[in-house]
Amino acid sequence: MFDREGEKDERADWWWNGLEVVPYTVVGLATCLEWHARSRLTDLYTFRPDKLDAKALDGKVPAKVLSQMIQAQVSIPQLLGVSFTVGSVPEYLDVFAKLFDTLGIPVPPGTTIQPPVMEQIGLFGDVVREPLVRDVLEEMFVTRHGLVHEIGFESAKGRSLCEAWDPERIMWLCHTVISTIRLLEAAITKHAPADFPNLLTEDAYPVDERTRLRRSIAAIEERIEADIAGRSTDSQKNWAAALGAARQSGEAHENLFSDRRLFERFDWARTDLLSRTMLEQRLALLSEIAAALGRSGGSRPS
Repeated sequence: MFDREGEKDERADWWWNGLEVVPYTVVGLATCLEWHARSRLTDLYTFRPDKLDAKALDGKVPAKVLSQMIQAQVSIPQLLGVSFTVGSVPEYLDVFAKLFDTLGIPVPPGTTIQPPVMEQIGLFGDVVREPLVRDVLEEMFVTRHGLVHEIGFESAKGRSLCEAWDPERIMWLCHTVISTIRLLEAAITKHAPADFPNLLTEDAYPVDERTRLRRSIAAIEERIEADIAGRSTDSQKNWAAALGAARQSGEAHENLFSDRRLFERFDWARTDLLSRTMLEQRLALLSEIAAALGRSGGSRPS
């Protein structure tokens, strides 16, 4: 942007004075970390409900908001995920410490986000090094609090009007936040089991949940078929007919979801969501069928 402006005959004033950024960007960056922690705590409670502690629900959500959540069919893990705030680095890392402990990740989150520190001895024997990542992030949270709550006495007009950051500083902080999230996610990708919710690939892209669901469906269909193979001929025919109809229905729905004239014009991710919902419902039904077969001893050949 500076280069393009410098090529003009009549340059804007900011080109001479330097471009400054009122640091409300810091609020957005801190919110990124907060919702990263919230989303992964939701995933943890979804994956391992036994990790809920006794005080997890104490006074978390007002009754009015709770009723709205019930109407929206919000799950308990989702409720807990939005019921706490992250206002400091320790609060942020505590969430991942709990997650890392559950997944058996051997390196603590604080060590995971910190690249090797290069230290030098200054002129007077003092140690000179780049600020630690957690120190940079803690400064960001403190600045966020100051901006949002107008904390500080630098100016009677408020802190937001008396402090500005240059673009290089903002970019450096953005990269620090991105690096923090990616390093934690890389550890989760490496150690988490395949059925952990919302996994990312090594390139930090979402794992295709539909592929995992299809594999789970195929596996449970095989188990059901093996069970029914030991039962009556009529039962085997009924299962074959139901299985064939379900697969035909699934293919028809996938063709429907891929109709870009219907869906992707409005939401590029809609087809994935619809397909995943269908597969989740199919897996849930098959799980119930397998459980019912396990309890049933009827329809076996004499």
